[in-house]
Amino acid sequence: MILRFAPLVALAILAGCQNPTATVVEAEAPAFTNADAMNTYQTLGLVKGAPRPLPSVAASTITDPEAVFADAIAYAGETESYALLIWHDGALVLEHYLPGYGVEVRAEPASMHKSVLGLVTAKALEEGHIASPDTPIGTYIPEWSADPRGDITVRQLLTMSSGLAPLSYVGGDDAPARKFMAGDLNAREALLNLKPEEADAPHFHYINTVSQLLLMVVENATDTPYAQYLSEKIWQPIGADDAYVYNFEEDGFPRGYASLLARPLDWLRLGLLVKDDGRFAGSQIIDAELVRKLKSGSQYNADYGWQIWRGESWTEQRFYNDEGAGFSVTHSAPFAVDDLVYFDGFGGQRVYTSQSEDLVIVRLGNTSTVWDDARLPNSVIAALESLRED
Repeated sequence: MILRFAPLVALAILAGCQNPTATVVEAEAPAFTNADAMNTYQTLGLVKGAPRPLPSVAASTITDPEAVFADAIAYAGETESYALLIWHDGALVLEHYLPGYGVEVRAEPASMHKSVLGLVTAKALEEGHIASPDTPIGTYIPEWSADPRGDITVRQLLTMSSGLAPLSYVGGDDAPARKFMAGDLNAREALLNLKPEEADAPHFHYINTVSQLLLMVVENATDTPYAQYLSEKIWQPIGADDAYVYNFEEDGFPRGYASLLARPLDWLRLGLLVKDDGRFAGSQIIDAELVRKLKSGSQYNADYGWQIWRGESWTEQRFYNDEGAGFSVTHSAPFAVDDLVYFDGFGGQRVYTSQSEDLVIVRLGNTSTVWDDARLPNSVIAALESLRED
């Protein structure tokens, strides 16, 4: 099932789907698809790029990629995708845009932005702005310097084990969670008013406001606006084109859990950066050991690192909390390789990476609530395996 939402509903649902009891409904007009974001969102902030060609290190030996990856292309079509890109063995082997879309589409990626925030945090750690992953966040949030919530560590934010409760969805359009995502609350104030969960011990609980709190920590620690720091430290060094963030405020504080509007080719660049342990086009952009830590499972979830997902274990339905409540994503089979690391945006926005296969797959498109996470990467890997057998 493909869903189209009004813009406000899109922000509340596409960005995280963290509410165990939320009901997804098709909104009335105006219709919204992820491709409409650039023309719909009002307070966009620039992430300045410095575009350069992709760093292909080898010529592709795949002479007919449309035929080789026909099954993957068919699945992209079934799920109303905009773009399907595949990098393998040192080259971009498939750059496929579906009718009506092209290289310049900058779509709503939902929670794929969280993984970029993880990379930005790793860079802030490398440069010493954040002393350690285990530094209490009260060090960087003055309002919590003497508050028990200030004892939460940066690592706990990164791994979604903060012990903070999500904002409530009770109250319809007036619910705090809805108003927060729509920009109708003072975002910083809402974050500082987050309450502890009623739980006996830390555990995995994937929450949008935790990512937003992490962005606040990064901005305070670096004393630099997030979009500027991302641009200078990652975006321009990897040769990406201009991208845009959706700000809570007229002059900044962008949503760190969603709404990084970037071209498909630039999501591919981010995948290469992750796959190659922070190295891009011969330059070490982010410390390799920190990127390896980013890709490692956490104490509370072996399949989640620093704001990024891993394919270490298999379950047919992957939930976003330890309780197994609320929204889940289907995994019809184990991933075909055991080192898959991926950016996960609601409804099938994905960047899959595998270092062992020298593989990056990018899919952007409309929101599908029946997305099968195994289908696309396993199809691509099977096609590559068939080529090797030939």
